[in-house]
Amino acid sequence: MRESGVKERILDTASRLFYDQGYHVTGINQIIEEADIARASLYNHFPSKTDLLLAYLDNTHASWFEELDAFLKPVAGPRDKLLALFDFRIQRQRKFKYKGCHFNRIAAEASDDQEVLTRVKKHKQRFKDLIYELVSQIPERRSILNNDQLADTLFLLLEGGIAVGLMYRSSDAAEQSKQIAETIL
Repeated sequence: MRESGVKERILDTASRLFYDQGYHVTGINQIIEEADIARASLYNHFPSKTDLLLAYLDNTHASWFEELDAFLKPVAGPRDKLLALFDFRIQRQRKFKYKGCHFNRIAAEASDDQEVLTRVKKHKQRFKDLIYELVSQIPERRSILNNDQLADTLFLLLEGGIAVGLMYRSSDAAEQSKQIAETIL
């Protein structure tokens, strides 16, 4: 089997398990068994479980933004793109059965690992920067909020809708957040 195929299989298996059952609960032996690879193959590609977690975060970050870019591509105008961010997150909530944000889940488990938290913060900051960029493109916006405040508000509405969706296993909060955003925008 090609080396890149083995690496992909390891990463795919670990990604599924880290998200479905959690990083700490997922053991190396389970990854090896479910990926159907030799222990040496795992350690050849990922010297430690933390290295595998970092690869998972990097891979998830890249694919998340690729999906978002594709989702936003047909949407015209910054206001509509901002509202489409809510639709994107709602769609992902449903796709992943309301289990929450991949990055928030890992951040909750890896609270002391600065390298992991740096990856999580990088993901969230890139998303927040996108929101700010779109807010800044809205022509002649009237609001009591400046661009920074509006971007922060929209970011918190998006994140809050996902967090509450995890608790209630529903997209209702994200849909309510979108309605609030429509009013604000």
